[in-house]
Amino acid sequence: MRIRARARQRAVELPLIISDHADWDELTATVEELHPGEVWITHGREEALARWASLQGIPARALALVGYEDEED
Repeated sequence: MRIRARARQRAVELPLIISDHADWDELTATVEELHPGEVWITHGREEALARWASLQGIPARALALVGYEDEED
């Protein structure tokens, strides 16, 4: 929800947000099923997911979320 609030503040439309608690198989299966125009990665193993997406022909990039590390869960 925090990501969604930040996106709204910057007038960015986010049609789908997948939980960071998804495991690798579920995450990649969802991305394969949806075949989005681009994947934005907020944390975790950004380089691994970006590389996997690239191999699937899906552009992906890690986002630097301002203040993300400063927030409490």
